[in-house]
Amino acid sequence: MNRSCRFALRNHRRVFAVALCIVMVLSLFVSSAYIAHEAVRHHACSGENCPVCQFIAQVEQVRRGFGMILLALLLICFALAVRRDWRALPSADLPASGTLVSRKIRLNN
Repeated sequence: MNRSCRFALRNHRRVFAVALCIVMVLSLFVSSAYIAHEAVRHHACSGENCPVCQFIAQVEQVRRGFGMILLALLLICFALAVRRDWRALPSADLPASGTLVSRKIRLNN
C-alpha cells in the first residue's frame, strides 16, 4: 500500500471516529433534554411498565457507562503522561553501568 493510500485510510478513520463521537454526544444531550422535559412536565407514571421511566433508567445506565469510560481514559492519559515525564528524567542521577569501553564509547581528542 503506497503512502497516499495509507494517509487517506487514516484520514477516513479519523473522520469516522469524530462523527461517531459527535453522534454519541448528541444522543446524550437529546436524551438528557427529554428527561428534563419530562421532569418539568411531571409525566403521569402508568405504573410498573411506564415507557418514560424505562427510558430514563436506560439513559442513566448509559451515563454511568460514559462516566466509567471517561474515568478510564483520564487514568490512561495520566499514566502515559507520568511515564513520559519519568522517561524524560536526566539519567545523570543514575549510576553508570559498565565502562566507556564496554559501552563502546570512542573518545576522540
